[in-house]
Amino acid sequence: MMTYTLLNHIQGKNGSEWAKFIKENKPENLLIVAIDAAKYTHKGLICNFFGDVLVKPFDFDASSTGYDLLMKKIKDEVKKLNLTKVVVGIETTGHYYEDIVRCCHKNEFKVRVINAATTAQERQALLNWSKTDNLDLMAIVQSILHGRGTSNELPSGNVETLQKLTRSRRTLVDERTKIQNGIRVHVDHVFREFQGKSVWIDGKREHVKPFSELFGKAACYLLRHYPHPSDILALGAKGLRELSKRENLKIRDHSIDILLDYASTSISRPKEELKADLFLLSIKLDQLLQINEQIKAIQHLIEEIFVETEGAVLLSVQGIGVITGAELYAEMGNISDFDHAGQLIKMAGTNPIVKQSGGRKATYYGISKQGRRTFRNIVYQVGKSMTVNNYEMKQKYEELKARGKHFGQSCIALGNRMLRLAFSMIRNQTLYRTKQTNYVLYSEIKKKLRKKNVEKFFHNYFSDENVAKQSA
Repeated sequence: MMTYTLLNHIQGKNGSEWAKFIKENKPENLLIVAIDAAKYTHKGLICNFFGDVLVKPFDFDASSTGYDLLMKKIKDEVKKLNLTKVVVGIETTGHYYEDIVRCCHKNEFKVRVINAATTAQERQALLNWSKTDNLDLMAIVQSILHGRGTSNELPSGNVETLQKLTRSRRTLVDERTKIQNGIRVHVDHVFREFQGKSVWIDGKREHVKPFSELFGKAACYLLRHYPHPSDILALGAKGLRELSKRENLKIRDHSIDILLDYASTSISRPKEELKADLFLLSIKLDQLLQINEQIKAIQHLIEEIFVETEGAVLLSVQGIGVITGAELYAEMGNISDFDHAGQLIKMAGTNPIVKQSGGRKATYYGISKQGRRTFRNIVYQVGKSMTVNNYEMKQKYEELKARGKHFGQSCIALGNRMLRLAFSMIRNQTLYRTKQTNYVLYSEIKKKLRKKNVEKFFHNYFSDENVAKQSA
């Protein structure tokens, strides 16, 4: 008889926990419930551990009446067959499955959350390309019986809050990019040269811009009030300087000279023919102002919450700012569910694909991309930041580059490296240590947090004498 020990299962930790659960409760005592979650109407199927259907597929609505119906059917079968444990398998469909998971946890059911990719593979194993609700339920049951899925708790508390805030911020940033691209299109029609143009300098063609930042304060003010070349020419050098002083735009004389030069040679159509573009440009600038204020507000809230969490230790790392650190911490979730950082890397889907057979040398392909896309994205962004802003990681990046690794591969490698470090720092509540001689913890924190939150950080990590000794 094969003996399974905890964390010594062919499927790893999840397989070990599932094998232990089956041994402790015995298959004949288990009731299996498969749920295909949807926005308004869920679908359920109840069977025993051996796959015998006890309750045929049924619908129940996503409200208390639907949950009451589900609980009644489950309790009826438990009582009828004298079963001792209920296992509920739920596919991760958007966020619709979360309320059911919480409801099942309250009833002390064993919940297995199953990735949609897993159920897709189960359907393929049936050699059936069809996809129906009933087939999905069968695939969920098969996934449970094969020990697939995880028993991790849903994020809660500050982790859940930060996860929602950081994801919403990223959505807003993406929206801002779309708005900025829209502004560029309208500026192309109204005053193309405002974004710069190619000029010959010492026999070389260079792109020269009036403003280094198109969406800075000065550029946006002029686009709103003086968008057309004729407006700039009407102001003249004197008018632009007076405007700069009055509105505190800080426009340099060099920029004024370039603006006037470009305006005088612009081939834009007359202003009266550009009413639509001028109107739409004004709307886009209003949208940009509004979304910038929203992003700023959400970032302040993220900072307030993040500095109070155990993940704030990440701020001591060079290259990890408030938003990056909060996003990484939120996507990691409750690390008590994990035994080592490798499990987190797998959850992010940044683990390399290895292929080896017949004693041949193993070959490494791309990353698996089998985990959470949002988690994988922040791991990459962290690695990208490390290549520039972290002394030790930058050295590692140069080593990877010398070995012929592409930039993207290096970013993933450094992101995984940082994920291992973050796991250790958060679990042990230790601050970052570096061999860089000019590293000063106070300076590092001060440039990332507002003054009151700097005080909170040091109060949290230096009020404990042991932590203070570790960080000295």
